[in-house]
Amino acid sequence: MVTGNSIISQAYSEKTEGSGEVIVKRDAGFGGSACSVRISIDALPMADLDIEEKVLFYLPPGEYILSAIPNSICGGGLSEIAANVKSGKQLTYRVGYGSNGDFFINRTAF
Repeated sequence: MVTGNSIISQAYSEKTEGSGEVIVKRDAGFGGSACSVRISIDALPMADLDIEEKVLFYLPPGEYILSAIPNSICGGGLSEIAANVKSGKQLTYRVGYGSNGDFFINRTAF
């Protein structure tokens, strides 16, 4: 999990009654490893992930936009995806670079 200086906001860090879990994981590997990735929820910066890190959010049910953007000199622009959070359910997202260098945030089963 992400700790210390990588956490930007404590919002959604505490489990509440009726919340759903949203996990955002950063890929391992060389692509983009020189830079952290900023994770935001509805444009609110939440955390900076380094390779192989993950962060867990507890969100009230509803529709959110998850954003990921590389920090510093790394390529790739803003990538966003909708998250439909349901009470008691878990959603998992993966952030990384594809084989052709494209930057993404996608749902994942892993």
